[in-house]
Amino acid sequence: RSMADSISAMAAQMVSGGAAAGAAAVFTNPLEVVKTRLQVQGELVRCAKQLKYRGVLHSLHTIAKEEGIAALQKGVSGGVSYQFLMNTIRIGCYPSVKKMLGDDGSASARNFSLQVAAASITGLGGAIVGSPIFLIKCRLQVASNVSHHSSVGHQHRYKGLADGLSQVYRSEGVRGLFRGVMAAIPRLVVGSAGQLATYDSAKVFIMKRYDLRDGVFAHFCAGMVAGLVVTTAMNPFDVVTTRLYNQPKGEQQLYSGVWDCWKKIWKAEGMRGFSKGWFAHYARLGPHSVLSLMFLEQIRKTTAYLEEKRAERSSRRANSGSYTHHLRRVDSTQLA
Repeated sequence: RSMADSISAMAAQMVSGGAAAGAAAVFTNPLEVVKTRLQVQGELVRCAKQLKYRGVLHSLHTIAKEEGIAALQKGVSGGVSYQFLMNTIRIGCYPSVKKMLGDDGSASARNFSLQVAAASITGLGGAIVGSPIFLIKCRLQVASNVSHHSSVGHQHRYKGLADGLSQVYRSEGVRGLFRGVMAAIPRLVVGSAGQLATYDSAKVFIMKRYDLRDGVFAHFCAGMVAGLVVTTAMNPFDVVTTRLYNQPKGEQQLYSGVWDCWKKIWKAEGMRGFSKGWFAHYARLGPHSVLSLMFLEQIRKTTAYLEEKRAERSSRRANSGSYTHHLRRVDSTQLA
């Protein structure tokens, strides 16, 4: 295959990956709002006496009751933009990187390690590129419409995604937009490796074990397994990232960096602090994994079908041109 065809195929994979995750983010954003607020609730407090949010269902009810149903879609523009931008690299480049490393499509241990390596590489790139958007998304989702005293976490006041990016850039410059990126990198490397590698291996195993075809049900089962693995592995990193992204600057700053954040959470909240929002995280990430990976499979199948049809048309045109050229040669020979 030519270089132009390879570049075209990779570009299609990147756009497909971003579009699939962006579409899934619209449906799962309310759970992302809940997860984010649960993770900043009771910050650096070992045993909070009164919790504003008690679990996923109570959180959804409380937010809708106090702030209106629309509050459950806070930061959705940031969520969709982040998922599209980050997954254009993370999911979109994954198949190409996997092939470059020598993946042969089997369910072997060697292949799984190659899938983990490929997912980690693309996760690293996605974390860096998407960090400024995630920063604002996180702050928009923590921001509450109720009084400051009954809110959880530090309250940043932005009108939206563009206003948030503009405010941070004006006050802190480019460096401010990438605040917390060193926490986001391990978060997404671990999450990406857990999700993509587990999904690929789980899908192959499920299809062979239960004699299923490569269809929606197999994708659904593999997506739920991937969601469980990635939530468990990723949640401590997610808590640290959320805290660093949402903290204020200046004298009110709580953490000096990634390691300081890990230490302070462990000292003040114990292991429970790192598991905050786990159920909300899985309630979001399970369906999000299923939806995004199922969307991706269908988008790729459609793209492959359209590519096949394009190749067939090109082949017919080439054959038609060759036949016409042959007839002209025959005519010129007869005239001679």
